[in-house]
Amino acid sequence: MPLTIDATVGGAAANSFVTAAEMTTYCEGRLNASVWTASAAQEPALVEATRELSALEWDSVRTSTTQALAWPATYATNPDAAFGASQWYDSDIIPQRIKDATCELALQFLKAGTTDIAAIPETDGVIEKTVDVLTTRYSEFSRKQGLRRFPSVWRYIRPLLRSSSSVVFQKERN
Repeated sequence: MPLTIDATVGGAAANSFVTAAEMTTYCEGRLNASVWTASAAQEPALVEATRELSALEWDSVRTSTTQALAWPATYATNPDAAFGASQWYDSDIIPQRIKDATCELALQFLKAGTTDIAAIPETDGVIEKTVDVLTTRYSEFSRKQGLRRFPSVWRYIRPLLRSSSSVVFQKERN
């Protein structure tokens, strides 16, 4: 059965923060987004991006106990609010920041193809590797992990995350 996008705000069966049409419109105004129009995996990319974002620790509370996704949310501070305006997002919307982050992350999934972008690369932090006597030395400071690897996603979501959520999308190294 083909995947159908359900972007109903607050819906119990919702599986995406954005529709395919919203994603297409987003890509029309973004450079290097041709991977979207060339892909047959558009809907799965949106669903996977939404799933990853919905699993984060947001500095807010789900509006309803029956909604499938993390947004819409109550008590979500709006970092873009103008002086004198409400400092909170309305609890019946998906903020544009979340929609934009979903679009950007979906593009990253499409660009990665079959590579698991959530996994830590085995070569992450390696500064020396000897094969014959098997020496591997790791850097004390490795590359950015998780969604921090994607500045185009991170800049949208960072102000909305709970402060304890400093590392997201990270798996332990075996």
